[in-house]
Amino acid sequence: MTGTSKFKNKFGMLLKNDFLASARVISLFYIAELLILAVFAIGAFFNKQGGDQSEFVTKLITASNVALVLAILVAFLMIFVTFFFVVYDFNKSLFSPQGYLSFTLPVSSNQLLGSKLIVYGGWMVLSYVVFLLTALYLISYGETYIIGEEKVDTLEMMLVQFMDFPSKSQIVAYGIYFILQFFAMMLTFVTVIYFSISLSHIRVFQKHSLIFAVIIFFVVSALLAWLASKPSDFFRTVLQFRSDGSLGFGVVGEDYVFAKGTMAFDINSIVMSFIESIALFFATSHIMHKRVNIK
Repeated sequence: MTGTSKFKNKFGMLLKNDFLASARVISLFYIAELLILAVFAIGAFFNKQGGDQSEFVTKLITASNVALVLAILVAFLMIFVTFFFVVYDFNKSLFSPQGYLSFTLPVSSNQLLGSKLIVYGGWMVLSYVVFLLTALYLISYGETYIIGEEKVDTLEMMLVQFMDFPSKSQIVAYGIYFILQFFAMMLTFVTVIYFSISLSHIRVFQKHSLIFAVIIFFVVSALLAWLASKPSDFFRTVLQFRSDGSLGFGVVGEDYVFAKGTMAFDINSIVMSFIESIALFFATSHIMHKRVNIK
């Protein structure tokens, strides 16, 4: 029991160190985003109140309009900053001279890789979620106080009733499906990056590791995208969301026709993305443990 406890504690410490190392810079963008959104929310509140406004309140409302633009820009910038750290930290901590220290830690290559994947994959997903929530918040504000709720409701009814769009509940279901696809895509994206960097540091590629990392990334990404699409050529694993709100699950042929009013989601690509990510994880771990040549 003691050995198992120490094993878990070592991995927990590794996670903690990776998180703290990444948070020193990345967290500054989240703090800035919160402050900007706070300025926007306060200005929007006073703008909603109307009536006589002091010079200070007028300036605050003006600042909130600027914050509206800054909030989107900072949220968008967070995605690129996080992507930079996904690549930079993994390469620096494992394949630079610092890598000698990392690989002498009393943890396995699976743990080294798993810690990076959890921490930086988590930051990557969070950056997109923050961008999406910020955009939805600002859109909601625009619908309520700029366009008007009545006009928005009228537009939704037109889309559902007259343009043959799905019901509102089915649109929500599609949103959930899109989120699942997004998480699967992010997981594959990060694992491909780590695989490409690791493979580029074996002896045969090491002299031009950066060039080979980029080449490997695009080749592997294209191959995985092709593989993920192949099962749907023969069958579809589907989630069905019916107009009455009930759910269904099954495997159907390529030409299967669903009942009217049923929205069907082909989840083959999501399942394949998780399978590919798991395969890449162990392939990368093997390269790190057996094949990598640290500079």
